[in-house]
Amino acid sequence: MEKSGAFAPLYIRPFDGAYFSFLQHLGSPKHQLVMKYDWYDPNRSVKGRQIGDAASKYLTPADIRFDTFGFGYVLYFNENMKATIWYDRVWNESTSIDGFEGDIPDNVFTTRIQYRF
Repeated sequence: MEKSGAFAPLYIRPFDGAYFSFLQHLGSPKHQLVMKYDWYDPNRSVKGRQIGDAASKYLTPADIRFDTFGFGYVLYFNENMKATIWYDRVWNESTSIDGFEGDIPDNVFTTRIQYRF
């Protein structure tokens, strides 16, 4: 059903995305390995160099697909405290937009200590 009037969306994109996680204890409940893969494609109708070219003047960085592979280690000190070391490797598709001609350097390394009470 199409919407019209004041509450109609400005633009509708056919998007796609998912994520998969794998958790594995390493010999004891205190040590855990975690891996995650996800992707998000906000506009399946266009790919790569089509984004930002002269024929597609309405496409922006909001149309770029991103894939992420993350992995990390979790140490459970006790039932209330844990530490996490995590690395995310992020890829974006190459486009015709300035600054996004190749993969941008946006990988992330994180360390975290969590305490619950």
